[in-house]
Amino acid sequence: MKRLFLILIFVLLGVTAVYRGAWAESMLFVSDLHLTEEAAAFAPALNAVRQALQAHDALVLLGDNTNNGKMAEHLSLIRWLTAVRKQMGKAVYVIPGNHDLSPSVPAGEFGRLYAAFGLNRALSRDTASLSCAVMTGEGTCLLLLDTNACDDAGRVLPNGGVRAETAAWLDETLSSLPQSTPVIACGHHPLLPETRIQATRSADTLAQVLKRHRVSVYLCGHDHGFATVDDPALRQITVGQPHAYPGWCGLLQRLESGLSWRTLPLYDFSGSTWQKLRQGAETLAYNMARGTLRGTVHEGDEDAVRWFAKAFLLYAGGEMTPGDCSALLRDENAQKWREIETRTVVKSWIFHLLEHCPPDVRSISLPFPE
Repeated sequence: MKRLFLILIFVLLGVTAVYRGAWAESMLFVSDLHLTEEAAAFAPALNAVRQALQAHDALVLLGDNTNNGKMAEHLSLIRWLTAVRKQMGKAVYVIPGNHDLSPSVPAGEFGRLYAAFGLNRALSRDTASLSCAVMTGEGTCLLLLDTNACDDAGRVLPNGGVRAETAAWLDETLSSLPQSTPVIACGHHPLLPETRIQATRSADTLAQVLKRHRVSVYLCGHDHGFATVDDPALRQITVGQPHAYPGWCGLLQRLESGLSWRTLPLYDFSGSTWQKLRQGAETLAYNMARGTLRGTVHEGDEDAVRWFAKAFLLYAGGEMTPGDCSALLRDENAQKWREIETRTVVKSWIFHLLEHCPPDVRSISLPFPE
């Protein structure tokens, strides 16, 4: 009976969308705001996101929306989201990240606080997590997946995890959809392998369900940068922070033929906000390089530092090409980095990145399955 009920609702909503002639919709994706009680520090990013949203239909926050999971942080964000929804008339959806949950705001309280941003509109809800499925006004099924998990003591695991019950719920929900329904899956933690130290626990169980039902895209955050993993059956797109270089949000548009993704710059490149973001990224890159080389035979070698910083900024800015990767690996400073201890995490990361040059995340076409 439950499955029949879901099918009837999905069919009716799909027919309504077709009747409207609404064959296109666009959603902005933002992740890892890490909003603190110093809300003024985040005003430029929030204002930029709000400005960008004017031309689009919906905003989706992919988790770690607050930094410490404090009630004051959540209430500040909810005030802003409520204003976006009511004053702009935009749909807003929120997914929890590991930083959003705390002893003062556990999962149940998070669900209560953010019920108006997904759960209250859910056509299907997972009883084991905060995961739910909603239908947008234009007939797209948006899967808002909770990828958080706790240890035996109830502490939230930084790298998340997937419950078997959640995977089963997702399988049932997707089985209830009419075959032609467009589906977009979202969560906080990555499901597919990338250049990360620790993977999301049991992520493959959720990824396999999405692949089996031919869901073509999974959007996530957590890694604080824009990246993509091009699995043959499922494209994973990681969304970065709007208040960190290069100052982008993600735009996913549903067209009649499929989905179109592109990064959307939030700031004027000649403006002070973008210049500060760029300077912050440069400072981070130089500090990482100098810290990693400290105590090695190449400590104080500024050429080696600049080599790392160039690679870091090309990657962070989405400008790295196969030619860049080859040139950086041939550079004499690459050998200096090879000579330092192999257990160094930063070294392992940068060489993995250069040896497996990342695909361009700035523009991606995702046709619907035949």
